[in-house]
Amino acid sequence: MRASADGPAAVVVVIIGPFGAAFVLDEPSIRPRRGPNQCNRCTGPVRNPYYPRACAGARMGGVAKHADYCPISVGVDVLGDRWTPLVIRELMVGSTGFNEIHRGLPRMSRTLLTQRLRQLERRGLVERTPAGPGRPVRYALTEAGEALTPIVWAIGHWAAEWRFGDPAEEECDGLSLLWRMHQHAIPANLPDRRTVVHLVLTGAGAAEGWLDIERGGVSVCSYDPGLGIDLTIRSDTAQLQRWLIGLVPFGRLTTAGHTHLLGPGHLVRAFPTWFSTEFFAAALRRAEQRRAGAPTPA
Repeated sequence: MRASADGPAAVVVVIIGPFGAAFVLDEPSIRPRRGPNQCNRCTGPVRNPYYPRACAGARMGGVAKHADYCPISVGVDVLGDRWTPLVIRELMVGSTGFNEIHRGLPRMSRTLLTQRLRQLERRGLVERTPAGPGRPVRYALTEAGEALTPIVWAIGHWAAEWRFGDPAEEECDGLSLLWRMHQHAIPANLPDRRTVVHLVLTGAGAAEGWLDIERGGVSVCSYDPGLGIDLTIRSDTAQLQRWLIGLVPFGRLTTAGHTHLLGPGHLVRAFPTWFSTEFFAAALRRAEQRRAGAPTPA
């Protein structure tokens, strides 16, 4: 008990916890003195005697510290912003050049992408390799970066099952969809001879593009490459996005009139088999079964 000449006494309580001792004053008007590692905003009473309130301005030795001493806290510090996991995603699916990575993240500024790549390089998750005079630098995940791939996929699988749905109008982006189709291509399933597909995407996020398909992969063009067109597809952008992400089978799009294909029958039938829609399909099916009230498989 501490007597005060100016007011009632204040009780000092010592609480012993797993991380040491904490001193708490029961007088609300008395605030703890700021420590050397607290900024001017940290003037409020400690709310939790075991985990003192974190402050973005608190620093030690000039280096920002984690919220608490825990591996999860360190991991969040690495992946805890909006863009870093998405940059890692682009590297995971095969993008190596700066422009390639940016095409997969069109809403991210090039300046911010540069900053994130440098940050990942400093943290030992990404390495740069010069490709030679006059050629762009190539980016690749290091061993530590590769170890993050199951974590990034797990984030997507969790979201697909618990937080995902049909694309909102502002999420429809035809040019981005064309790039995703290039990333989802299954080389072993692609036609043996060169095939050019002209896509006309309508509705929200409307766009026009060409897929130049060969056994080795798919090239995306936002302008007419001047090659003969083998297959033309006209589709609502949102509906084609739903198919590619795994929400609906391709046949449902054509049956409902959302997608129309014009070309030789063998190409019309083969087109949906050229692309993988299974990345999140199992999680999306579990979500659909849950909404329908059906039992979900373990």
